[in-house]
Amino acid sequence: MKLITLKTFSSDISAHLLKTRLESEGVECFILDENIVRLNSFYDLAVGGIRLQVREEDYERSKALIESWEDRPYLDEEDRELKCPKCQSTTVYAGFKSFKTAAGWLTLAISLLLVVYPFFTKTVFRCKECGTEFDMKD
Repeated sequence: MKLITLKTFSSDISAHLLKTRLESEGVECFILDENIVRLNSFYDLAVGGIRLQVREEDYERSKALIESWEDRPYLDEEDRELKCPKCQSTTVYAGFKSFKTAAGWLTLAISLLLVVYPFFTKTVFRCKECGTEFDMKD
């Protein structure tokens, strides 16, 4: 049985969520390097992240499933497609970590000086077309 890396993650939670979703579709998955990344987040770069692997024969199907899930538009509280406030595009990244606030820049500076993982980031949506970052409340 040959395994192929389907996707890499920096968060074990994200890896397990995708693993569970794929397994509900009948795809057997394996997670590698989870424990070493959990020990120290800087090891993430050394080992290449947490790897989600699938059997070679399931790779194309798994890839197609992920693409279909990622192509779904995000919806707001009223079930309308979430649109970029600048260009009105519906293709957005969710869960984007932004440092554009004053607290974000301060955190980034302290993190670099003390070599610690950033303790403050604002999670926003980011438009894939124009790069605008926005909150759902905007």
